[in-house]
Parts: sequence; structure tokens; C-alpha cells
Amino acid sequence: MAMATFVMARKNLRTQGGFSLVEMMCVLAVISIMASVAWPSIVGIIGGDRLANNAYTLSNVMQQARATAMARHTYVWVGFNTNPSPDGVPTVTAASICGNSGVAGDLQSGNYVMSEKPAILRNVAISAQSNYQTLPGYDANVTTTDMAALSYSFTLSIGGNSNVSFGNVIAFDPNGQANSAQNSTGALQLVQCLGMGLQAAPSSSKLHVAAIQVRGLSGDVTVLRQ
Repeated sequence: MAMATFVMARKNLRTQGGFSLVEMMCVLAVISIMASVAWPSIVGIIGGDRLANNAYTLSNVMQQARATAMARHTYVWVGFNTNPSPDGVPTVTAASICGNSGVAGDLQSGNYVMSEKPAILRNVAISAQSNYQTLPGYDANVTTTDMAALSYSFTLSIGGNSNVSFGNVIAFDPNGQANSAQNSTGALQLVQCLGMGLQAAPSSSKLHVAAIQVRGLSGDVTVLRQ
């Protein structure tokens, strides 16, 4: 009787064992299919969060430049460099400089110094206005000058390299108002609004774009994102 009970117990243990090899292969196949379907969405979410963080960093650069202009009662210029980083990652570097004598001509005479440590935005490129003007929160009721279309530039020494060029330059005057450089003489014009778009890079099948809008008179900055 005891032997029969032992045999029955052994059979039950075998019956309640694990999955068979075929069952495990089926489960792995299903998991693989689900992962391949979900992966593009996961990548999109990660890329979107990274892009949003870069947009907020850019917003902070603008707000700090405005605060510096008012605190030092001088002009502060913000420009952008789009060269890849040393490891080949698409990068936008935002640098700000301030004039030493407090006049708009400081930029042309080279009488300026770096005002803040440059902000490095990785995995992004500058995007055209046509891409970001459809973002939620974009104010179409104001005339927005696209900073990507501004051709003014300045050079700055960074990391021992004195030939780093920064373009798409805007200026904040001592009153904290945003201006754009109109010509080679450095003439400044108060603008109603300035916009700067950032696009995820390298580009993927789904276009990810974020942007900021800077009010010329107040200097207020709005972050636009999907």
C-alpha cells in the first residue's frame, strides 16, 4: 500500500513539473513579437522626453541671459553652434556673452566675455519654424521671428579653441527686452516674438520637435512640446 502511494506521488510530481520545452519556446516567441512591436513606441517616448528636457534647458539659457542683462545693465547675446560632439553625437551648443561697456557695439568691437557656461544639447538639431508652429501652445497671434533664420554670429574661445562660431544670435538689452541683429553693423531691432525649434536627431520615421517662444518686450519664454 505504501509503495502504491509512493508511485502515485511520483506521478503527481511529474505532472505538476515545469513547462515543456515546446511551451517555453512558444512563450519566448510571443514575448519577442510583443517586444518588437512595442520597441518603436518605447524609443519614441525616450526621445520625446530627451527632447523636452533640451527645450527646457534652452528656456533656462534664455531666462538666465535676460536676467544677466538686467543685473549687469548691459547687452547679452545668445548664439548657437551645431557641430557634432567629439563622439559624433548630433549636438547644439548654446553660448551667451555679455558686453563689457554696456553698449550694443560691444559685439562688433569684441569687447565681451562669456557670461555663462555654454549649455550642450545632445541628440538634437535646430528645426525650421514650419515644423514647430503646429505644436500645442504656439501663439500664432504674434509675429514670430525664427531664430534659425538669423545670420548674425560671434566667435568664442571654448576649451582652448578660439574659433568656435555661434550663429542665429539674439540679444537681450539692459531692460531685458529681446532683440535681433539686423545687419553687419550690429543694429538691433526689438522683435515681437522669437522662436527656436529643436528636432530629435538623428531623425527617425516619426518627427519629434520641441521649441521655445521668447516675447520681445517682456522676455517671457514659453516651451512648446508635443
